[in-house]
Amino acid sequence: MKKIGKLLLVCAVLLHGAAFGQNATLTASCSKTTVGLNEPFRITFTTNTRKGTITPPNFEKFIVVSGPYQSSQTQIINGRMSSQRSIAYEIVAQEEGEFTLPAARMKVSDQVLESNRLKITVKAGVKRNNQEERNARESFNVRILASKKSVYVGEPIILKFRATLFDPVRDLSIIQAPNFENVLQQQLNFKQESTREVVGNKMATVLDFDKRLILPNKPGTLGGQELKISGQVQVPTGRRDFFNMPLMKFVPKAATAKIPAVKIKPLPEGAPESFQGGVGELKLVREVSRTEVSGSESITIKLRVEGTGNFNTLEVPELIQPEGFDVYDPKYNENIRYSERGIRGYKEYEYLLVPQYRGSFIVPEMQWSYFNTRTERYETISIAADTLNVENPALSGVQENADLEGAVKREVKTIDDDIRYLQDLSEAESTSNLKPWTLVLLLLAGILWLWQFAPERGNGQKVNWKKSQLKIVQKAFSAQEEQRYGTMLNALEYALVEKGVHLEQVRLEALENIYDTPTAHRILALIEHCNMAQYAPIAASENAHHLTEFEEVWEQI
Repeated sequence: MKKIGKLLLVCAVLLHGAAFGQNATLTASCSKTTVGLNEPFRITFTTNTRKGTITPPNFEKFIVVSGPYQSSQTQIINGRMSSQRSIAYEIVAQEEGEFTLPAARMKVSDQVLESNRLKITVKAGVKRNNQEERNARESFNVRILASKKSVYVGEPIILKFRATLFDPVRDLSIIQAPNFENVLQQQLNFKQESTREVVGNKMATVLDFDKRLILPNKPGTLGGQELKISGQVQVPTGRRDFFNMPLMKFVPKAATAKIPAVKIKPLPEGAPESFQGGVGELKLVREVSRTEVSGSESITIKLRVEGTGNFNTLEVPELIQPEGFDVYDPKYNENIRYSERGIRGYKEYEYLLVPQYRGSFIVPEMQWSYFNTRTERYETISIAADTLNVENPALSGVQENADLEGAVKREVKTIDDDIRYLQDLSEAESTSNLKPWTLVLLLLAGILWLWQFAPERGNGQKVNWKKSQLKIVQKAFSAQEEQRYGTMLNALEYALVEKGVHLEQVRLEALENIYDTPTAHRILALIEHCNMAQYAPIAASENAHHLTEFEEVWEQI
């Protein structure tokens, strides 16, 4: 009997679940159907099943101020169980008109549910007799201040976001970031400070809550855009507690601020031939580790641009290589910091020189020009020539003031004599050494036969390397490591070096010579995201997108 009772109970639960799944619904509702510009309102999607994930629609023409807020509840009344889940968003309209919000979707088993569509009317001057909203509108406003009214191309501008608070406000944030073309935009880290001032016969708190560095790359006019800033404003509810104190709550509020216009001037004409685009207050430094070497020593030459300037587009000039040395590909170093004073730091190439001849050699004089934003004129930096003395007795000598080409010819002649001597010696001994040479030839033939399998092993190692690098990047993102974007950038750099492209020389044209145009654009976008992530925080929601993009691109590299 007990077994039969348990079986009936299980059947009842299954039948109830099946009936419950068949009656699953998804509905959409909004707190207001007629709203004003910059007036937050709430959209809620509700379902009566615990299964499935609610996918919200695309909030085109609207900006999400906050959310999603999720809630769920379960009730058992007279033995009948019912569940309800909801997900809500606070949104703000961007323009006037009548809009239809698309349906939300949810998949339950094999069934796809769609919610009803909502019609929202947005008007410019909607007035309401709501005391809470009236208090919220009077609680704070925002201004955007620019550090300069006109700058040259490559000269930074600091945008300061200043809020005037008449009531307690929390969670101030820019919900619609500036969207400029041909500019670098960098959010600055700084300590927020507030002051108390009298504004319009009322005491207010003035707070600078955000600062951004803007670096224009083309002439024109920057600004004029309107940005939306959201905040949670504390307002009275109109009720009182047990001790007759007013009850308060926080309500969302969106304010609008306009970016002041800034004129971007082109650089003056008449730039020197040695000008390569540097703008700011810069210096070019060439450091030679030593000027005299002996034995098997090498020389290191560092060529560095330092100071304050447009380091995002600035390129370090190449070294004019001295004769008589083997010069290896340079190592690239940089240290760049963003602050209210601009972009400070340095970029440098580090060259390794290995002497090939004995004698004295000249590192030629070089010139480099940049545009000084303080003096508003082009300035040229000249670096005097350096003399390098090589005293290695094992190297062939080069006569002073002699042409290096002649020295090379003499060296080739000496080598030629040595080869001729070896040839005569080998002919003299060819008869006596016939049998050993036969064995050597057979050994070489065996090595060549084994060599044909080398490409397959190399390809296997390449595949294994790609898999290991992919796992390292995936592990870094899964663990939310602080340097996860640096790990991704290192993997991309190593893969590009395998193709003969160095990271500091990455350009769209160079990538298109190796990959198709869409893949080249995707690689370049990933590198830019990785570089930006090292100076500005990336939203958690973007991590999964960037990792997926990397995995798809990695298959093409």
